[in-house]
Amino acid sequence: MTGKILLRRQILATAVCCLVVIGATIFAYGQGLLNSADNFLYDLSISWRGPVATSNQVALVLMDENSAVRLQRQRGQWSRRMLAGALDNLCTAGAEVIGLDMLITAPDQDPEADRILAAAMARCNNVVLARVSAAQGVEEIAPLAPFENAMIGDGFIDVPLDGDGILRKIRFLNAKPQPDGGLALLPSFALELARTYRNLEFNFDFSGADYFLLGAPGGRQLRLPYPDLLINYSGDYTAFAAVSFADAVNNSFAPEKVRGKVVLVGSTLSSQKDFFTTPFSRFRHEAASLAGRFGDMEKGIQGSDEPGVACHAHAVETILSQSFISHLTGRPVLLLTLLLGLAGLLFYLPSLGMALEVVILLTVLATIVGTAHLAFLKGPTRVDVAPLLAVFFLQFLTGVTLQKSFGRRKTAMITSMFGKYVSTGVVNELIKGDISTALEGRRANLTMLFSDLRGFTNISEKLGARDTGLLLNAYFDTMIPPVFAHQGTLDKLMGDAVMAFFGAPLPVVNHPAEGAATALEMVEKLAELKKRTDIRGLADLNIGIGLNTGEVTVGNLGSKAFMDYTIIGDAVNLASRLEGLNKIYGTTILLTEFTAAQLDDRFLLRDLDIVKVKGKEKAVTIYELAGWRASASAATLAGLRLFDQGLRAYRAQQWDAAEPLFQQVLAQRPDDGPARLYLERTARMRTHPPGPEWHGVTTFDHK
Repeated sequence: MTGKILLRRQILATAVCCLVVIGATIFAYGQGLLNSADNFLYDLSISWRGPVATSNQVALVLMDENSAVRLQRQRGQWSRRMLAGALDNLCTAGAEVIGLDMLITAPDQDPEADRILAAAMARCNNVVLARVSAAQGVEEIAPLAPFENAMIGDGFIDVPLDGDGILRKIRFLNAKPQPDGGLALLPSFALELARTYRNLEFNFDFSGADYFLLGAPGGRQLRLPYPDLLINYSGDYTAFAAVSFADAVNNSFAPEKVRGKVVLVGSTLSSQKDFFTTPFSRFRHEAASLAGRFGDMEKGIQGSDEPGVACHAHAVETILSQSFISHLTGRPVLLLTLLLGLAGLLFYLPSLGMALEVVILLTVLATIVGTAHLAFLKGPTRVDVAPLLAVFFLQFLTGVTLQKSFGRRKTAMITSMFGKYVSTGVVNELIKGDISTALEGRRANLTMLFSDLRGFTNISEKLGARDTGLLLNAYFDTMIPPVFAHQGTLDKLMGDAVMAFFGAPLPVVNHPAEGAATALEMVEKLAELKKRTDIRGLADLNIGIGLNTGEVTVGNLGSKAFMDYTIIGDAVNLASRLEGLNKIYGTTILLTEFTAAQLDDRFLLRDLDIVKVKGKEKAVTIYELAGWRASASAATLAGLRLFDQGLRAYRAQQWDAAEPLFQQVLAQRPDDGPARLYLERTARMRTHPPGPEWHGVTTFDHK
């Protein structure tokens, strides 16, 4: 598989996975599969906001455990005579509207008690009763006729719980079919309390798209959200002024607690089982945390749930204070989901790196939750954020998984192609980058290195196959690491020869210097290797190296059946020819003028000759790489200066001046191959002068 094919497959897989994630999230949202998560985040916003002040228009009278003990509650029933007394006392104290959060659907064992209670309701003329508008398998449950005649209104107390069993909203109205085919609208308990408190007509205008009006047209009206009411919980039941039922019966409470307010009377006894989990109470695990705040009334609250009478009170408070919570859902959320899903494409980009992707993920998720919470505080607006969080998180998981999958394929492909040719660091860089670009055949300016062992054929014949194998393994184990250490690419091993290049597949800054440094290190490593005595033949090894810099074709070249990452071109051939010329000049490292021109003063060079090699028409100046200037001795530097003077005299056909200079070099350095060669050439030139057209060029007609 080529890099381009792998890239195309990754792009296709990215597009498919991205669309699948977006589609699956939108589908899940549409099917309500994310409701639980949205509800949890909404409840979390309410909990983070904490309790808020109420409008002080609602108060509670709690039939708590303390009241049951003080009033000697019997047979599991509250005395209707005492309830009548409490109503009289509350009305006398100035309660504006009284709501009884209890079903009075059966006669009392004491008929006189019912008459007394009905009379008290009639005297107050402000009592709203509770009813059940619809119950599964049960007909409508309404108050007894005497109480219906005395009340000013009633409302249903049955409330819809969300799928997780938490009370977050109430219905404003229920429609009751009539015999004539029409519908009778029944108000909720909270709506009826608010309507009577505001003294509004039972008249509705449903012409609004997302709201309706309660009240007479042209008169006082109340605007309400459609279709349901999200209860804006101000806190728990302690958000409201509260009076113990026993104190109401005994008239031992402060009148200002109920004066001018909607007063809801209801039970907080666990035996009544009128408790609900609310967005506040779901996070409250210890009822004891409220100890001491409201005296003995807390003793009647069981567990962490809220009494039903308090939930209705919060609904009334929401209506009266007009603190409605709008709900951002539907199309706007779907559009945001689509946009965030598309933004999640960045997780499919391997260039980001895991650490940055995690930072982006956490930042975006925190921003989404924070923005939604801010919208709740400022609106207040409830935003369905679960699909937004889900699509972005799923894009992260899918993108990282896809990256790892294709990353493994890419790593395997690059390792199989380059693992034996370049260093581990280069392989890692290739994995990070665009492998397709690296593999393409292209023209590039590179530095080529050829090295070969001198007289290896004779050495191998003496050693035999086994020892020759051991020798070559030790030799290549020593020669290849310097190539990798200087960011080189190992092209191939040819018998005892090494071919490498610098500057591809990744760009290398000053690749001529890296190639020259590699050659010097190879010579140094070979000198160390020859000191070993455990392998036969090491002491006889000598090396020749040729270096050239020039433009070549580099890339994954070959046929469909076999591909090889390699280089071709005249510059490659010239480097190979230079390696062979070491045998003629008695040198170890030769390089061309193209490489020498790009080396700095760290390298010690000797101008050696102007040559025409086989297959090349143009003459090239070649140099010997004599070592590192910093480590060269004074004698070496003096010898090179003498050689340079002799070479200039030689090229000027001043044979008598050149000869003694070369002799002086040999006197200082008896093993100097170039000086010996030029002494021979000088003698030959003196006998057979080249003529005035000669410019010091040496032509080689063999490889």
